[in-house]
Amino acid sequence: MVKRKAPEGAHEEHADETWLIPYSDLLTLLLALFIVLFASSSLDKDKMEKIEYAFAAAFNAIPGEQMNGSILNFLEDVKDLHLGDNVGLGSDSKGAVINIATVTLFDNKSATLKEDANEILQPLANLLKTDKYKRYRIVIEGHTDDQEIISSQYASNWELSSVQAGAVVRRFIKLGLDENRFQAVGMAGISPQFPNYDAYGQPIPKNRKLNNRIEIHIEI
Repeated sequence: MVKRKAPEGAHEEHADETWLIPYSDLLTLLLALFIVLFASSSLDKDKMEKIEYAFAAAFNAIPGEQMNGSILNFLEDVKDLHLGDNVGLGSDSKGAVINIATVTLFDNKSATLKEDANEILQPLANLLKTDKYKRYRIVIEGHTDDQEIISSQYASNWELSSVQAGAVVRRFIKLGLDENRFQAVGMAGISPQFPNYDAYGQPIPKNRKLNNRIEIHIEI
């Protein structure tokens, strides 16, 4: 008599483990992030600033070789001028950007340069007159906050920001720079550097103050 083969036991179903692949990739990325953060913590200030410039270049589509050359050199030369805490450095898609708090150059809602404005503008003019940088165009932008201006002299922030930009251009020309290199632009409050309001719609006075600024764009 032929013996029947005992039926094989049912195969155990295995759980779908495809999720392990993206999970392992995520862990790898997190590890890389922590390594970068640890390495960055030991960098000195100058190296950190170079990294900041590089990130600015990446987000503004500046070719890496350009950022590492002319723009970075210019920013380093400006940094060596020691212009103070109210002057910031950065970059955009055309070149370098020098950000000067309006309060450093002008009284509140005024377009008349302060007597000590040359403490910042003179060193910049001397640098921009050198053979190294004398071929670069210069765009001066005046920026205000979003508050409506109340003045008998200026109808709106458009007029105020335009006159402030023009005043800086005139001072640079007086300091020996060729007027054909310049363009003056009034931006009013349309391009804030920081949000004027918080998530609850309340104004942020500190940010409004920072949004009042003069931007000097060096087209490299």
